[in-house]
Amino acid sequence: DVAHLVLEDNRLQTLALSIAEADGAVAVPSYVRVIEIFEGGGRLDRAVEGLASNDILLRRGQDGLGLTRPELAVLLATAKLGLQDAIEHSDIAKDDALKPDLHAAFPAAMRARFETAIDEHRLRPEIVATKLANRIVNRLGILYPFELAEEEGAAMGDIAAMFVVAERLFDLPALWAEIETAVMPEAARIALFDEVAVATRSQIADLLRVSAPGTAPGEVLARLAKGITQLDSQTAALLLEEASAQSSRIAGQLEAVGAPGDLVRKVVRLFEMDGAVGLADLGERMSLDEAVVTRAFTHLGQALGLDWAQANAARISPTDPWERLLVAGLARDFQQLRLEFLARCGAQDPQGAVEKWLLTNAARVAQFKAVIDRARHAAVPNAAMLAQIAGQARVLLGR
Repeated sequence: DVAHLVLEDNRLQTLALSIAEADGAVAVPSYVRVIEIFEGGGRLDRAVEGLASNDILLRRGQDGLGLTRPELAVLLATAKLGLQDAIEHSDIAKDDALKPDLHAAFPAAMRARFETAIDEHRLRPEIVATKLANRIVNRLGILYPFELAEEEGAAMGDIAAMFVVAERLFDLPALWAEIETAVMPEAARIALFDEVAVATRSQIADLLRVSAPGTAPGEVLARLAKGITQLDSQTAALLLEEASAQSSRIAGQLEAVGAPGDLVRKVVRLFEMDGAVGLADLGERMSLDEAVVTRAFTHLGQALGLDWAQANAARISPTDPWERLLVAGLARDFQQLRLEFLARCGAQDPQGAVEKWLLTNAARVAQFKAVIDRARHAAVPNAAMLAQIAGQARVLLGR
């Protein structure tokens, strides 16, 4: 049992390196930023680890070369140690939602005989931190946890907590297991894992926005699980044109590399559930049916063209770290603006509130839609364009 636990972590770590290696040259600027974060925190010494300067790494990226596996291995280990330290210094390990992680560190025979002793283990924070940090980096990759920290201004402990919530709400362990065991080309397997990580990153960002710093995973799960389940059962009926097109695009890319259709559908489902966290939170806070809130949310997005803007933000993959943060934030903002509007004006009839507002502000809405139409006809949507749209939408919806 002990050997299996060790070998399993080694296997997942090797898989994580393969996924990171597949990022290639386009990810080099983002890895350079992570190196800077590690250096700033005193966790990395380039000379000791044999990592080149920023200029050399960036020049290598311009030549079409990504980081090597040994270089990525250094960053992988450093990322895990940084996360582990943050988790140890938070209260996550005390949450009963993390008991499975604690018990998973022990052989099955010990779990059966010494359950109480394991629960009260004096090294519980360290054990949980090690298990959770390994899983986060193995599943999300090296970049996403640290990009989320900068994008949302969140503590690493809170990111770890919301990772736990996301994997439970969307049953990610079962999906990961299916991807690992299914017969397919390895390129398809890596592509599936990568897309799951992208979708999970978005869900974690939303969870950070609806949860106060330091909130325990169990508390968030108890509050949102029912609403997420309800929305999951009605996704097909609530999905509109832009979201459907986004799903089809992702599915086509995955099928093109040989991913099995059933797994493609399950991965695409995660993208179709994008925004469910905010809607479940709003429904719970306003004591409204989540489906009712969602219809008002999608109607407002379709009426203003914000669905189009959000979908295009999701398509942009800039290499510059600042642009990556901007685009990721914009994708969340196009949802957040609507959620905040409904929280202010939705009362007991969100759909009616949207209709009334659209009628009252018809002239300004038409002016805003002209901006959207102009953007739609642009050759290639870009971050500056979407940032301008988000700014105008914020002013418009604040009226």
